[in-house]
Amino acid sequence: MRPAEDRAERAERILDAAAELLLRAGYRRTTIEDVAERADVGKGTVYLHWKNREELFLAVLLRESVRVLEDLVAMIATDPLSVRLSRLTEIQYTNVLERPLLRAGYADDTETLGKLLPKLHGKLDPRHAEVFVEYLELLAANDLLRTDRPVRELVVAFQAVLHGFLGRTPPPEPALIADTIAHAFEPLAVSTRQLRAVAPRALELFTEAVALDRKQLERAY
Repeated sequence: MRPAEDRAERAERILDAAAELLLRAGYRRTTIEDVAERADVGKGTVYLHWKNREELFLAVLLRESVRVLEDLVAMIATDPLSVRLSRLTEIQYTNVLERPLLRAGYADDTETLGKLLPKLHGKLDPRHAEVFVEYLELLAANDLLRTDRPVRELVVAFQAVLHGFLGRTPPPEPALIADTIAHAFEPLAVSTRQLRAVAPRALELFTEAVALDRKQLERAY
């Protein structure tokens, strides 16, 4: 195995251990020593990758975020109709619910994550947020999104809905958020022809977001 591959494999093993311990014991009670022992590496080895505990656990969350976005890209590539905002939201919502660490962040579970999640956004490339804005602009330009409000206002409203749903315990069923998004953000009639037409560009946008986040994650190694 080449040195770069060896380093990446070791980093993944450390992140696996850190993720497991975060879920089991929470951020406040998990130490670098705990992670090193679980990953079967020396404490100093962990510090070869991350300068402190916070950076390590932020990398754990960034990896979860990347994986969710990768799942979304795979879905769009398989089913172009999933670029519809209500369907895309249902997919993302379901994916987050299946990833306890990300779910803990939206549920404001400070016992598990402390105050890590707000700091995760500082780790993302600034272009990351703009990808979603461009996606909504693409929908609006093709009569797939309401146009009576500016897109950036719709972004704020959308985020409020998503966070509200994910913050509830127990979380509502995915079908409910899809229905809410459809009624609040989409026109009465959504053309499947238009969805298929915009799918390639939407796929490009979200693929770009994955590449940006993956690059940030690799830098964190």
